[in-house]
Amino acid sequence: MIRILLVDDHAVVREGYRRLLERRADLRVEAEAGSAEEALQILRTGQPDLTILDLSLPGMGGIELTRRILQRQPEACILAFSMHRDPLFAAQAVRAGALGYVTKSSSPDVLIQAVY
Repeated sequence: MIRILLVDDHAVVREGYRRLLERRADLRVEAEAGSAEEALQILRTGQPDLTILDLSLPGMGGIELTRRILQRQPEACILAFSMHRDPLFAAQAVRAGALGYVTKSSSPDVLIQAVY
């Protein structure tokens, strides 16, 4: 079972991620956060196998959130998920420590493949 934390400031988007991911028997969304600060609070009490986070979060953005998660938990697995198609965003996410980058315009299968 892969335990997932979803981080996106749009509740409807998180619900869509959850439904898509939980179609697979071996994926479970254990927690959701609407902000970077909320995600950090959740990560203080638990450690998911994977954190899927939006780069365009209000306040502290996803790049900084990635850095902070990895400072606290160097073994954390992070997948950046963003509306930005520009390769610069993907490069920044990977430099910050994300293991992958998927655009929100990708087909749902691409997100599922990236999780594995």
